[in-house]
Amino acid sequence: MKIRGIPLRIHPSWFFVFLYFTLSARDQFETLLDGQASNWNGWLIGAFTSLLLFLSVLLHELAHSFVAIGEGLKVREITLFFLGGMANLEKECTTSKGSLKIAISGPIVSLLLAFSMILLSNTLFESSLIISNLFKQVGSLNLLIGLFNLLPIIPLDGGVILKSLIWHFTGSKKAGIKVAIASARFISILSIFIGFLILLRGNLYISFCFLIIGLFIFSSSKSQSQLIKIQNILSMFKVGQVCSRSYRVLEDDLPIKVLSKYNSLNKGGFSEEWFLLCRDGRWVGYVTEKILKNISIQNWDKKFLYDFSLPIDDLPSVGEKESLYKAIIKIENTKDARLLVLSVAGLPLGTLDRVDIGKAVLKKIGLNLPDQLIKVARKENIYPLGLNLSSIAKTMESSYVEEDQK
Repeated sequence: MKIRGIPLRIHPSWFFVFLYFTLSARDQFETLLDGQASNWNGWLIGAFTSLLLFLSVLLHELAHSFVAIGEGLKVREITLFFLGGMANLEKECTTSKGSLKIAISGPIVSLLLAFSMILLSNTLFESSLIISNLFKQVGSLNLLIGLFNLLPIIPLDGGVILKSLIWHFTGSKKAGIKVAIASARFISILSIFIGFLILLRGNLYISFCFLIIGLFIFSSSKSQSQLIKIQNILSMFKVGQVCSRSYRVLEDDLPIKVLSKYNSLNKGGFSEEWFLLCRDGRWVGYVTEKILKNISIQNWDKKFLYDFSLPIDDLPSVGEKESLYKAIIKIENTKDARLLVLSVAGLPLGTLDRVDIGKAVLKKIGLNLPDQLIKVARKENIYPLGLNLSSIAKTMESSYVEEDQK
């Protein structure tokens, strides 16, 4: 279904949550009435409790979405999954105030629902014990959702709130993210420490919960830290520093037969090779090997490259001084995901593709890929190791400022 044009998706894990809370609420209901109610009524109350929880989480995410739309952002979809949900925005908000409003709207809705339901529960306590208990349970869960989301941990709402506040007062989004990551690491270490203390006292279950939460938060903060590192690399590195040279240079008066010896070398590649043409030391155009497919072999010696020359300007290109993240955006908008790199003087300097960028990023973070993995990535024309650099670059385009260079 769609809500104001926003697709709503439900992850399969949510159905396990639905079943769990249905069973839990049914057991509580039967205990409350000391087994005097019918089994059917127990299931009905349990399912209704789960449905209210579902609507509560949905309203939490809709709050994020509607405020984001008010800030001029597009919401791709809302997904409800195990223990929560996520509003997937097309891009991040470009202002600290807007980011703060989007982040804080969800917890506010959850807390308002919690206090409203708990108040309603107290009001109905004498007239309907069953309905009172139902609203009390869902209200308590909303209170838990609201407070948990306010923890200063990225990617929780509280982490985004902390990031936005630091961003607002310092003028630096990077500083906000760094503080939020440091906060998450502190909380993760504290959670693990508490877990070990509880373990020494013999409470294995609660200790296990604290340890798992601490490890999860630490892993999340590490991922965010790695993301910031990749963003810095894509921002600071220039195209000229990582480009390769996957084109060949030929004189334009050569017969097209010359292309046949290179054609066999390119079998299995993701795109046709570029052949840049020269005449008297000047660049005059380019051709690709596909011209061989349209001419009989008998005429390969009679036709010359200049007969099929195309302007070099037709090739998708990027300047050597361009930042890598901007180059990625250009690459993703091309057919073959490859760019001709031009020097400051506008002359061909090299080529750039996904593998060139992926290799440079991984090398900078201390990972040198074996040649076999590079060959596979180049053959399929993908970022090595499944790096999602395209998504990162799009985020940077909309909201990332190269603060270190200002």
